[in-house]
Amino acid sequence: MRTKRTATLAALSVGALFLGACGSAGGGETADTDTTEDANLAASISVAISQAPDFYNGGTSKSNSVYNTYVDNLVHSNFSEYSPEGVIRNEEFGTFEKTSDDPLTVKYTINEDAQWSDGTPIDFDDILMNWAAFSGKVVEGETEIFEPSSNNGYEYLAMPEGEAGDKEFTYIYDTPYADWENLMIGSLMPAHIAAEQGGLSTDNNGEALVAAIQDNNLAALKPVAEFWNTGWGYAEGLPSLPDAALIPSSGPYKLDSAAGGNLTLTKNENYWGDGRTGATESIVFKTIDDTEAVQALQNGDVDVIEPSGPTGDTKDQIEAIGESVSMITGTGMTFTHIDLDQSENGVFKDLKVRQAFSKCVPRQDIVDKFVKPVDPEATVLNLRDFQQSQAEYDEVLEAAPAASEYDEVDLEGAKTLMEEAGKTEPVDVRMLFSAASQVRADITALIKDSCDQAGFNIIASPDAEWTTKLDELGSWDAAVFGWAGSGLVASAQSIYDSEGVQNYGKFKSEKVDDLWDEVARTTDADRVLELKKELEEELAKDVYNVVLYTQADIVAHNSGMEEVVYNPTQSGVTWNAFKWTKKA
Repeated sequence: MRTKRTATLAALSVGALFLGACGSAGGGETADTDTTEDANLAASISVAISQAPDFYNGGTSKSNSVYNTYVDNLVHSNFSEYSPEGVIRNEEFGTFEKTSDDPLTVKYTINEDAQWSDGTPIDFDDILMNWAAFSGKVVEGETEIFEPSSNNGYEYLAMPEGEAGDKEFTYIYDTPYADWENLMIGSLMPAHIAAEQGGLSTDNNGEALVAAIQDNNLAALKPVAEFWNTGWGYAEGLPSLPDAALIPSSGPYKLDSAAGGNLTLTKNENYWGDGRTGATESIVFKTIDDTEAVQALQNGDVDVIEPSGPTGDTKDQIEAIGESVSMITGTGMTFTHIDLDQSENGVFKDLKVRQAFSKCVPRQDIVDKFVKPVDPEATVLNLRDFQQSQAEYDEVLEAAPAASEYDEVDLEGAKTLMEEAGKTEPVDVRMLFSAASQVRADITALIKDSCDQAGFNIIASPDAEWTTKLDELGSWDAAVFGWAGSGLVASAQSIYDSEGVQNYGKFKSEKVDDLWDEVARTTDADRVLELKKELEEELAKDVYNVVLYTQADIVAHNSGMEEVVYNPTQSGVTWNAFKWTKKA
């Protein structure tokens, strides 16, 4: 078996306001030969995924999961994307340039040939709906009618001016934004579909939707927003797909069919680019538990696996298969943590209870058991916006002493804090985690063994639909899951801001809010680093959550495959799957 360990992503640092911006998407030239015509290459490649995709629109507050991103990488296009080298531009989709610093102004040009797979041009109505969805400025009273995963960056944007059918548009920022070069990443959705489903005419390049947004016509926009929020969702378990007319693609592949949690993509015959044209006729995503992924690879049921929580056993099992598979290991940007319900009625509203919990969680034991067998150099993670692979990690950790206060288990200290908090009986803590993750279950068991001695009663609460439960305050007390990082400056703001849509535990801190606002508006890398040192200290002192470890990643694939490249960012291994081929 061939094994490769990748370099850690040191380049994705807080100071890197943009990375690899001049690179072309896909990381190389594509041969002129149509490889799907080669009789020696397979027509289909299968990828294991531990949770079925549940949305075509990956930009909502309920759908921004890596499971959807695996698919989005192939069926959606935008101006930029996450690569192993950081954010790179996708000039097959379009180009952009800064035209002014005061105010910050960026001109974008969509490729004249860019179109949805149903033949509809990608143009201004798509861009304007995207702005409406993410800006937070289309509101009824004080409530956004769209439900995006975050407003990061878009909240500073004035409404772009333009007319239906335009291929050029300009973003003007109300204030500087640190990640301006990386704003246009993710799922740009087809405005003509949302408009049609919302009862608007799609004639004349979507001028009715453009007018409704420009006029702030809420009566016309609310049905459009409702479809954007929910209409692209799949039925639970992915038994089938929505009507094909509702899910046109802007990427090299398009959705073809689904059954029993499996999803098949086929080449988009209307894709306009050359460098990103699909090299294999179809890509199939198969929903397989992480515990069964290696066996599926060995049996030939799938060709690529990237288990969400690899263990030493995972690594040993892959190595035992032999030369028919290749393995890549690396330290990525995904970190595991425990979020805490700090809402008005939350178990962890009291700081002393949060501190007590932090003292009893056996973090070193967790790392020793679940991370070191894959990465012998793994250490406990103490910071929230930096991973150990980033060059600034040690400097920031030294400047935030509160972040190291819970390095060792202190049961007596935890008991004292619980007494000071007036907790005379064991405090029930319902620990939410994915029912598909044995690692999360084992971590919860270790926490129970320790924290039950300190005045808690840990109650394991596995749930197959755990992602939807995060928004349901009162249904959980602590939640074990991972954030997939990007390395961008301000991408985590919506997690820690008091009003952030990804702040599931309802943590509140005016000082943290002010610091994040300044970070997002700062383009001076040195100043950003100083601000983030303050942020890390504040988040640690207030015990926003309990951070555990940066995940050690494993990708394994059929040795007959070419172009499989590990990606430590949130896009995962399928970031360049349009280039994959496999020997028949």
